[in-house]
Amino acid sequence: MLPFQDRYSRQRKLPEVGKLGQERIEQLEAVVRGGPEATIAALYLERAGAAQVVHEPGEQPAAWPHAAHFRHAGPTSVARGAWVALQQLKRALAPTQDD
Repeated sequence: MLPFQDRYSRQRKLPEVGKLGQERIEQLEAVVRGGPEATIAALYLERAGAAQVVHEPGEQPAAWPHAAHFRHAGPTSVARGAWVALQQLKRALAPTQDD
């Protein structure tokens, strides 16, 4: 890594994230529910910089709109976990009344 970069420098370059968005992600306290897909979601959120990620195994997350596109359990779990993480990140990055 170059001295002027850190772990999240590429994320901050995204117009959807920026400096303020990365700060919001770093304050995010997320709860993910389910089996393997929750493990994937937690991993993505931790790597994005979320402050705290709680994994509650056993409970199934809400239905997701892309299930029909997947036929096998492994890819389905990865895709569903990524989708769950993305939904949490989108909520964290959504504009607030203070913006």
